[in-house]
Amino acid sequence: MNWELITDQRRFAELLPSWATANTIALDTEFMRVNTFNPQSALTQLNINNAIYLVDPVALDTNDIGPIFANPRSLKILHACSEDIEVFFYQYPQNKMTNIFDTQVGLAFLGYGLQIGYQRALKEFLNVDISKAETRSDWLARPLSADQLRYAASDVEHLPKLYEFVVGQLIERNLLAYCQEDCQLMLKEGAPVPPMLTIYQQFSNAWQFNRRQLSLLKMLAMWREGSARLHDIPRTFVLKNHTLLAIVQEAPQTLAKLSRIEDLHPRTYQKHGQMILQIIKQANDKPDEQCPPLLPLPLPKQAKVLFDELRVIADRVAKQHQIPADVLLRKRWLDNLVLGYIDHGEAAELPLALQGWRYDLLTKPLLTALANQREQLLLWRRYRHRESA
Repeated sequence: MNWELITDQRRFAELLPSWATANTIALDTEFMRVNTFNPQSALTQLNINNAIYLVDPVALDTNDIGPIFANPRSLKILHACSEDIEVFFYQYPQNKMTNIFDTQVGLAFLGYGLQIGYQRALKEFLNVDISKAETRSDWLARPLSADQLRYAASDVEHLPKLYEFVVGQLIERNLLAYCQEDCQLMLKEGAPVPPMLTIYQQFSNAWQFNRRQLSLLKMLAMWREGSARLHDIPRTFVLKNHTLLAIVQEAPQTLAKLSRIEDLHPRTYQKHGQMILQIIKQANDKPDEQCPPLLPLPLPKQAKVLFDELRVIADRVAKQHQIPADVLLRKRWLDNLVLGYIDHGEAAELPLALQGWRYDLLTKPLLTALANQREQLLLWRRYRHRESA
């Protein structure tokens, strides 16, 4: 296996025109995200017409490669690409990637599970062994070792052949179009940045808080998010989730009481203690009408019967069309569908995945089943929103 490490800006510029005309690009990236909020790109691997290039974004200004990844006429082949998409979305914000094919998604359609790794896929389907010894190495260290470069090159060397195998199998089973649509769905879902004003709603137990506690939770979550983004550090470096929730529950009024909050890092206490106390005071002083409304309650345990009924429908559709059940319907899609329908009825916005090719096959039968339970769902809507009968 031969590869070319690109660290010279002039050489990078020479190669761009030929890359821009490529019909397919096998693609991978190495990145680090240990001490930062945003992923730090450390290496981009390309296989173009069986020539392997290792592009070093630490040594180069790689902005000009963004339009190549955004070109809808070229197919980008990746494996398990959700994190790669996030890296490229952050690295090239003006050139969103288009037209991808994820071989892991393709193998899921073929019944090999949702998370089959690249190494295992190569071994099982191409009888190719590659090492994963450098997976956890420091990719931002320079110079990169020979083992790191060899590992990085191997990640794209066999991708085109794996793609050909997967596509051939999908065509035989009449599943290619569905798979291609799901790959593009990954780009639509992308790496969403949560709106600052609604971040507090992502805490799973937030429904337990009263309105004043929700006001504090909202303010603390916004402050943490803003601080993490501003200083490019993980959210947990500012406040761990359970520490943030403990502050909301106890609402300490003094630095001494704040210092006793579980897992509050001494550095955070020293640097941000006064700020946190100020946020607590602002939340406590806020008029009731300015506090966020109570969040919906979880569904009662009896709702399990409904979910079981919907999964039976999904399993029947999966068997009829020979689509793996875990590919056809994910738990979070079903949860969002049911809760949306309960809260908003037929006006509810469907999860993206339950639009497109799944709509006629699966979503319509699920919506029909929900409509048949309208009276029960209305009772649950009142329960969730704490409405009197």
